[in-house]
Amino acid sequence: MNDGIFTELLRNREKFFERIFNEEHLGRTIVQLFLISVVFFAVYGFVMGIYNSPLQAVSSVGKVPVLFYLSLLISYPALFVFNILLGSKLSLGQSLAMVFAAYALIACVLASFAPIALFFVLIGSSYPFLRLLHVAIFGIAALSGMAILNQGFVLACENRAIYPHQGIKVFHIWVIIFAFVGTQLAWNLRPYVGDKGKPFQILRKQESNFYAHIFHTVGEFIFKEHKSNDKPDYY
Repeated sequence: MNDGIFTELLRNREKFFERIFNEEHLGRTIVQLFLISVVFFAVYGFVMGIYNSPLQAVSSVGKVPVLFYLSLLISYPALFVFNILLGSKLSLGQSLAMVFAAYALIACVLASFAPIALFFVLIGSSYPFLRLLHVAIFGIAALSGMAILNQGFVLACENRAIYPHQGIKVFHIWVIIFAFVGTQLAWNLRPYVGDKGKPFQILRKQESNFYAHIFHTVGEFIFKEHKSNDKPDYY
């Protein structure tokens, strides 16, 4: 794993994207970014699941990377095809390298928050609070990654003219679609944290939806209504 690639992504993104546009070691870059992201996603997944049990931690180690890459597999083909139709000259390899760079940054942000999340686990924070904390951290990380991907597309458009101006608008729409796909998939793959009062399960039965869950969790946190023995485990 080349630390230089990741350091360049964090500190000198314009140079990093220029390497992608020049197709320098593109295959190796994609593999390294994928491995970096999987490792960091797994680290954060472990912290999420350890609240419940070691089994839940191991389960979440696998679930978090699967969540992100399955979301990408579902939603990315539409973006790539529309970009081609609009006149994008980015190859599939270049485009994937840019997306994997965004994922590596998302994973890095998640991992950087892992000690904070672990701290709140160790001091005995409530289950509703931890669920909301993880949702907020995921949101911050995802926004950071999408901002970097947007920067890459803008550079491809303005500096190299290999990406269409209309493609930037399409990307912004795609981010919304990606968010809906990701949140629904996260809901289907739950639990990640797991209530201490519940036995370990790989998957919960499907009920309600992600947005109703957030509303319910906010109510639990504000009004202290959570009772682990008679409330459904949403996350």
